[in-house]
Amino acid sequence: KSPLIVLPDADLDQAVAAAHIGLFLNMGQCCCASSRVFVHDDIYDKFVAASAAKAKEWKAGPQFEESSLHGAQVDKIQFDK
Repeated sequence: KSPLIVLPDADLDQAVAAAHIGLFLNMGQCCCASSRVFVHDDIYDKFVAASAAKAKEWKAGPQFEESSLHGAQVDKIQFDK
């Protein structure tokens, strides 16, 4: 699982987008998922707020439904992670 490091001079919108693609790509079931995000303390609260807002926009649903951004997990083991 790959870390993503966000420093104070980062473009916050780009960092949040990269974090979400890195984590949610392939439903988070890839070995290169950015499942560890390290954010500098100076921008931590802003990053968390922006990231939470973006996560709330993601729609889970059937894989063939166009509005779905997150489909089913491969199996129960992945789901429980």
